Amino acid sequence: MILPIDCDLFGFLWTTATVVFGSKPNLRKNSRPIPLRYQREVVADSSLSDAQKKYLAPLDSQLEALNYRPMCTYRVTNYGANLLREYSNPADPASCTLTIVEVQTNVNGVKGVKNSHVVNFTTRFSGGKWLTTRNMELKTVMDTPDYRIVLECPHVTDLAQLKNKHDARSASLGTPVSPPRDVESIFAEGQMDHERFSGYQVQRGILRLNPQGDAYLITDKAFNRGIRNFFNPFAHRISLATVLFSLLIGAVLPLFGILKLAPAVAERLGPAPAVGFNPSTLAIAACYALAGIILGFIGEAQSYVWVMLITYAPAHLLAGSTLGWFPYSTLAFGISYFVCQAKRKRRLVLQS
Repeated sequence: MILPIDCDLFGFLWTTATVVFGSKPNLRKNSRPIPLRYQREVVADSSLSDAQKKYLAPLDSQLEALNYRPMCTYRVTNYGANLLREYSNPADPASCTLTIVEVQTNVNGVKGVKNSHVVNFTTRFSGGKWLTTRNMELKTVMDTPDYRIVLECPHVTDLAQLKNKHDARSASLGTPVSPPRDVESIFAEGQMDHERFSGYQVQRGILRLNPQGDAYLITDKAFNRGIRNFFNPFAHRISLATVLFSLLIGAVLPLFGILKLAPAVAERLGPAPAVGFNPSTLAIAACYALAGIILGFIGEAQSYVWVMLITYAPAHLLAGSTLGWFPYSTLAFGISYFVCQAKRKRRLVLQS
């Protein structure tokens, strides 16, 4: 297959060059220093908004079935707007932490939002090891310290299943130690672990102290990992079911437009006009747009690289080296992005 020179390929190469050569200065400028000491503020349940209570209710219910009850809810007031909620089961050595994360971005006028939550079960052991089992979707750019064992379960939303995985791994790691059982102890342990974890990242070159010595700065090593993750469509840890379904949608709908719908339109309407859009082009674009809508609805992590891969490669491999000038794959990604953003905005509970 001859590599086609079209608007999709031009757009992809331009985006690639922009990310590789232009994103690091922006990351340096926009990344927030990480405080040496976190300032934690307890949030009373009575002060939670109705949207926040509604968001927490199904998670509380799942954990209550495991005999975990909320101990406290708090924010780190000097870093971000995340909401954290600690749970305890007096009969279980594992503690549980829920973190609700909301991020808003504005890159060259293109605004984006992201809402997600992570549930961690953590057991401490007499030898100093910690086991954390979590369902975090995004691949981290940080390194894991030697004292911490992390069991990643990004697609597990059933918290009973997540806890079972944690317990199965815990059984082989030694004698567990009781976790903190009051708010003051939780905050003290959290600060200790923050300092220990951040110190390890400094050793690894992921973080460095600022000149004032009161905050950590993210280094280029971490930024390089983030840039690399941009080009890794699986850095968001898409589930296998989502991968297969999005691959099916991204390949089949465009090919249907190219091989079936466009010829039928051309046969029915006759030759394309000398000026204006070719009806066949509009037919193909409609199929790509439909693919974009479905991709936006089914997944939270439809990256530009992934959408290009599943909509561009099959179409050009099976339907010819060029489909004309129209940027069909870019259209599919743009629509999937804005559909996904509309979904995310309805789920925001921490920011207005």
